[in-house]
Amino acid sequence: MVFFMLPLVIILVYAFTDNFLRSGQPVHFTINNFLIIFERKYYFMLLIRSLRISLITTVFSIAFAYPISYFLAKKTKYDKLLIVILMVPFWVNYLIRTFAWKLIISENGIINKFLLSVHLIQEPLKILYSETAVILGLIYSYTPMMVLPLYATILKIDDRLTEAALDLGASKMRAFFDITFRLSLTGIFAGSILVFIPALGSFAIPAILGGTDSLMIGNTIENQFIEIGNWNFGSAFTLALAAISLAMIFLYSKLFGLESVYRNQGI
Repeated sequence: MVFFMLPLVIILVYAFTDNFLRSGQPVHFTINNFLIIFERKYYFMLLIRSLRISLITTVFSIAFAYPISYFLAKKTKYDKLLIVILMVPFWVNYLIRTFAWKLIISENGIINKFLLSVHLIQEPLKILYSETAVILGLIYSYTPMMVLPLYATILKIDDRLTEAALDLGASKMRAFFDITFRLSLTGIFAGSILVFIPALGSFAIPAILGGTDSLMIGNTIENQFIEIGNWNFGSAFTLALAAISLAMIFLYSKLFGLESVYRNQGI
C-alpha cells in the first residue's frame, strides 16, 4: 500500500506548498499553484484545448467503433478471430506506432503521395505537427478501447427484441435506435471513459505528431517536472488532471454504476 500511496502523497505535498524540499528556503502552504492554471491565459487555454481534443477523439472513436462493434457482435461468426486481428497492431510498441504515423501524414508521406498521384491536391497537405495530426494519432491509439466495451454490450442484446419491434411494425431504423442503440448506451459511456481519460493525459502523441500550438496537459506536466523543475506547479496540474478524470468517473457512476465498466468488458 505504501508503495502505491507514497508517490501520490508526495505530489499532494508539492501541489499545496512552495519551495518544498529545497534546501535553505522556507516552506509555505499555498493554493497559488492551482490558481495559476486559471489566472494565466496560456495554461487555461491549454486546459480547454486538451479537453476539446479529448472530446473530439472520443466522438470520432464512437463513430468508428460502433459499426465495427456491431458487425463483430451481430454480423459474423468469426468475431473472436477478428478481434484478435484488430488488436495485433497494438502489440507493437506505442512509440513505434506513433512514429509510424509521421511517415503516413508527413508532406512526403503515404497520404500526400497518393492524393498527389490522383491529382486531388496540387501541393502536399500540411497535416504533421498540427492539432489534426494529434487527433488522428489519438483516435488510432484509443479506438480499440471503445470497440471492446461496445462489442461486449451489443453482443448481450437479445435479437428477439429487435425481431419483436419489427413484427409490431417498426422500421429497421426505428428498431435499431429504440432497441439496439439504447441498450448499448452503457457500452458507449464505458468506452468514452476509457478513451477520454487517457487521451486527456496523453503526452507522447502530442509531442511526436503535434506542434507548439497543439500541446496538451501531459506535455506541460512533463515540461514542469523534467525541464523547468517546478515540481510544485507540475504537481498541481497533475492533481487538476486527476480531478477532471475523477469527475468523469463520478458522473458515469451516478448514471450507470461503475460495475458496468467491467461488465461491458466481459470482466
